[in-house]
Amino acid sequence: MSGKYLLNSARSPDVSKRMVFDMKPVFRNPEAVGKNGVFYEVYRNLEIVGGKARYDITEIPQQKIGGEFAKTFGHYHRGPQSDLYEVLEGYAYFLIQRYENNPADIKEAYIIEAMTGDKIVTPPNFGHLAVNVGEKDLVLANWVSLVEYDYETIKKLRGGCYYVIDARLDSRLDSTRLTARQAGEAIEFEKNPNYKSVPELKKLKLKDVPELGIKNGAQYPILNLKNSPEKLDWLAHPEKYQELLTIKNLYQEI
Repeated sequence: MSGKYLLNSARSPDVSKRMVFDMKPVFRNPEAVGKNGVFYEVYRNLEIVGGKARYDITEIPQQKIGGEFAKTFGHYHRGPQSDLYEVLEGYAYFLIQRYENNPADIKEAYIIEAMTGDKIVTPPNFGHLAVNVGEKDLVLANWVSLVEYDYETIKKLRGGCYYVIDARLDSRLDSTRLTARQAGEAIEFEKNPNYKSVPELKKLKLKDVPELGIKNGAQYPILNLKNSPEKLDWLAHPEKYQELLTIKNLYQEI
């Protein structure tokens, strides 16, 4: 990881490494995995505010497995808590998805596009994963409250409800995909067949959210929110912000 981000922290991080073999249960094509190695790294607890929110950094190297873009494992929270992310370097798609009773029956699914300086909020009860669709390493920062994670739901369904594919590296095309061309590269979204029901994707971009101290642009880093702890209250107490923490109020469709 680039030391320039660690130099801003007064704490020694807790480092978590996801190995390639750890990711096999959520890859579209696990048979394409070769050697084991570090797939991505998370540096947790770089900052802690009021014992309620922590600041982490995740680094996802640019690579593809069987034509699928590099991604995080994906998870839900065991409660209604949200996350706040920022792209520090690179180009990301975030897949967010929500179910009601059956995890295999997805009611809402969105792709959030984010480049350097852009922010992402995961609304309450949405599972999510980050995908590196750029040509360079993806570096993310995030604030999150002290939550419990649910990785098993994503694992049992072999990943998120869509796989994000580089079509130039994969020739198995069918009608279950939506195609977009971005930055000269064909990016396709393939429905995960392990899900019972998956809605069509919509692509979103976060609005500025002044009520939460969130503004897009690299000149407004989320790290600065450590100086305004009240702006992080919604992470620990989302029930107080239910009307604001909705797709309609947070995002615009693109």
